Amino acid sequence: MAVRTNLHALRRRTTHEALRRAALAQFARRGFANVTVAELAEEAGVTQRTFFRHFPTKEAVLFQDYETHLEWLAEALAQRPDSESLFDAVLASVASFPHDLELVRQAAIARSTLISAERLASHLRVVQSSFAEVLTDFVKNRYPLVPNIDLVAEVAGSTLAAALVIAVEEWGRDGCTGDLGEIVAASVDLVRSGLAPLS
Repeated sequence: MAVRTNLHALRRRTTHEALRRAALAQFARRGFANVTVAELAEEAGVTQRTFFRHFPTKEAVLFQDYETHLEWLAEALAQRPDSESLFDAVLASVASFPHDLELVRQAAIARSTLISAERLASHLRVVQSSFAEVLTDFVKNRYPLVPNIDLVAEVAGSTLAAALVIAVEEWGRDGCTGDLGEIVAASVDLVRSGLAPLS
């Protein structure tokens, strides 16, 4: 039974990545608005119904790196040692994500060039809120004896989520030319320093 489950998961992941690659390539060539779900499904060799099993909308393809990272982040944070600082645990968890940097790069460029600023901002608010939830839960569970932990966890989770999302979007706006890991680390370090450059 485990072999069947693993094969199913592998097939699902392979189809998911094929759809995502096809979509990003088509968006780059023809523009986001000019590509239909039917064309994406056909190029990947699946039905439209299969496409919608993997992505609820065309736009979801552009944000999949965040959603995949979100699941990974919760699991990775749970594995970090208690002796590690909050900031180091977050950075180590983010760095451990086994992402395909080229796919992340393509999605970031597509987001910054193919969809309107309003649509991008709207979706990023949802993404950031989801990251904040994961990080808030992590802080609450890790530091249960801290006074006023609910407030502390909400502020820490929301602030760190903003730092992570903004770092990736900044990288995308700059044409994905810098080192993403360094940009994420710099963003988290700004929070760690208490925004020292502004003091």
